[in-house]
Amino acid sequence: MSDHTHHHRTAPREWRTGILFLLPAIVLFGIFVVYPIIYNFQASTLDWDGVNPGRFVGLDNYTRLFQDPIFLTTLKNSGWWILLTIIPQALIGFLLAMLLNEKLRGRAIYRAIFFIPAVLSPVVVGIVWQRIFDPFNGVVAKLGRATGLDFLVHGYLADPKTAIFAAIVVNVWMWTGFSMLFYLAGLQLIDNSVLAAAKIDGAGTWRTIRSIIWPLLRQTHLSLLLLGIIGSLKTFELVYVLTEGGPNHASEMLPTYTFKQAFQLQSVGFASTISVVLLLIAVISSLSLVRAFGSGFLTGDEK
Repeated sequence: MSDHTHHHRTAPREWRTGILFLLPAIVLFGIFVVYPIIYNFQASTLDWDGVNPGRFVGLDNYTRLFQDPIFLTTLKNSGWWILLTIIPQALIGFLLAMLLNEKLRGRAIYRAIFFIPAVLSPVVVGIVWQRIFDPFNGVVAKLGRATGLDFLVHGYLADPKTAIFAAIVVNVWMWTGFSMLFYLAGLQLIDNSVLAAAKIDGAGTWRTIRSIIWPLLRQTHLSLLLLGIIGSLKTFELVYVLTEGGPNHASEMLPTYTFKQAFQLQSVGFASTISVVLLLIAVISSLSLVRAFGSGFLTGDEK
């Protein structure tokens, strides 16, 4: 009996200790995450320039936002960005990982080379690629002139039809090494005996990749998908350095549009509205992914 009461007495004590350890994290989360979200939502109901007192306008900013053609362009661009970034990055990253998982000479050096772009600052990458895409004396244009491939001699970043796609190419170049590293880690976890058994059963390389390796990397695909969607939604520096969202908002993304509204047009209330919508899109897409594929996929303990 005494043992039972003793257990009862220690349970709240353990609980208190647990809370005590969690407290710093909870406080920081409250100050840096919860408070800004509430503050942002509150600001989105105001007509406010960020300096003078704001005027309460209810949900007017939201109605204005959904009638705003530029906002609709940013949503379309985000859709292209998610689609054309995640799929090529995953496929190229997977192929590189398969190649660099073999016993190649100097494979560690190759891995490092492919991963370098992901460590660079997006600002640096943007400046370098601006030079590469320069239609007068950039590398791409010079290559076009030398080989007679005239379509390469084109101001891709200055053309409203191609600006967003040129930025996506740069983004894929930058992050493919990151996908490669993820897939390499996933490949190391695959039990060799499974692959050996497939070989004995007479499965060819292509068949093994398609039926065994690709499905076994499900966790990796999903983690990259989640990171890719969140990363695409919050892309700012790269687009801003390459095109500043131009020409004529053709490559505008949600964060660049928020920045312009807040810091160039002094329309802080409207900018807060955009960021609230951005947050909602990110949260909803992440949660629906986790729901669709089971919550165990991030920790790897799904049944």
